[in-house]
Amino acid sequence: MIKVRFFPLIFSIIVAGAAFAESQARAASVEEVALLKGPDRQKVLEQGARKEGKLVWYSTLIVDQLVRPMKAAFEKEYPFIQIEFFRGNSERVAQKVIEEYQARRYDVDVADGTVTPTLIKKAGFMQRFFSPSVAEYPPELKDPQGYWGVSNLYFMTLGYNTRMVKPNEVPKKWEDLLNPKWKGEVIWSTSRGSGAPIFIGNVLAAMGKEKGMAYLERLAKQNVAKSTASARALLDLVIAGEYPLVLNIFNHHAVISKKAGAPSEWQPIEPVAAPVHTVGLPKNSPHPYAAMLLIDFLLSRKGQKVFQDVNYLPAHPEMPAKEVELKPGGGRFKKANYLSPESLVDKGDEWVDIFQKLFVK
Repeated sequence: MIKVRFFPLIFSIIVAGAAFAESQARAASVEEVALLKGPDRQKVLEQGARKEGKLVWYSTLIVDQLVRPMKAAFEKEYPFIQIEFFRGNSERVAQKVIEEYQARRYDVDVADGTVTPTLIKKAGFMQRFFSPSVAEYPPELKDPQGYWGVSNLYFMTLGYNTRMVKPNEVPKKWEDLLNPKWKGEVIWSTSRGSGAPIFIGNVLAAMGKEKGMAYLERLAKQNVAKSTASARALLDLVIAGEYPLVLNIFNHHAVISKKAGAPSEWQPIEPVAAPVHTVGLPKNSPHPYAAMLLIDFLLSRKGQKVFQDVNYLPAHPEMPAKEVELKPGGGRFKKANYLSPESLVDKGDEWVDIFQKLFVK
């Protein structure tokens, strides 16, 4: 009687134990890792990352200025993970991920850029994620859907060669760029994520469409030179004396070059266009545990300190810029027009069309 009575209970315990063992043995999905919460989250991520041993980061950040210092800091924190990276601009990184996914090739673990995660998401290849540090950021610096976080800020300003432009000649307002003195003497990038289209969108937002278009039509007569090179590369051209002025550079790049002894300076024209640098997780990340540790690190105060130390602009609200004047309220400018990646994607075609119509002959 006793054996009959307890056999079903013993059998159910065995079955439950087998099911538990199977669930423990089953590899967690990328989604499960990405959305992991709870007091043991860090421990689980580290255990999984130890088995993975590496991650692949597709970044738009400048390699020597930021990627290598961040890689060194992260690998010091997690010596059992090695970072491999690829660098390109926002459109190139997004295109690379999308093309690889369409070919069923899944190499990338983390992707970043002003519009990179949003473009990849639009193609259906991004994964929502949870990171504890995101709660510390204001609403404008995080995605309500959870597809991206903001690692650092950009403020797009005028850049100039201090040997070629006297202090009293530096344009302080948009109208100053219409001075005949600057005809054919200014260059900008064609990049959708940081170049002329961003400038155009900022002008339209600040002036309104009618006045903004009238201004842009006048600016087009100034024969602004165009290049597919990055804003960083164009600032280098200006430093080399190829042009005295460049529109829409990242203001911190001018400071980095100035500290290295270059004739480099920046000038805000308010409101300053402020796209944000976002980071996210592609949905088929082959190393999701390590990937989430990197995303956590980038958004954490430790990672934000790396941005700060190399004169990039940390996004964390309690982390000032190393050079405080680089951010609003630091003494050089007050007004910034923050541009979400969705606005850059949704309105970007319109801005590109205006650029093509007015500035491309």
